[in-house]
Amino acid sequence: MKERKRFFFIERGENMLKKTGIWALVLGLSFVLFTGCAMVKHKQTYSDYEAQLQTLKAQGGEEKAPYETAKAEGYLKAMKSEMDERDVRGAALFSEKVDQYLQQGLKKVQ
Repeated sequence: MKERKRFFFIERGENMLKKTGIWALVLGLSFVLFTGCAMVKHKQTYSDYEAQLQTLKAQGGEEKAPYETAKAEGYLKAMKSEMDERDVRGAALFSEKVDQYLQQGLKKVQ
């Protein structure tokens, strides 16, 4: 009997292309699901920050902490832009800045 060669756990031969294609599909779907879940997290964070910004403005943030309010609003718009482009890394970076300026503004207002 002729022994078939193996590539990792896949036997070489007719089924190798089929099995490789299945693994490529699984990896591709995993990547899509992973990036999709990350974007859902940022959408929720964006909504939370938007609500905090409205709270800051309602408490007089534009008069008492104009710099922090303007910066938070600008970074929030940039975060939204990155989310629209599906750039998870960019959205995360702007998210940190939005949080920083919102917290500073809320401290000044109270």
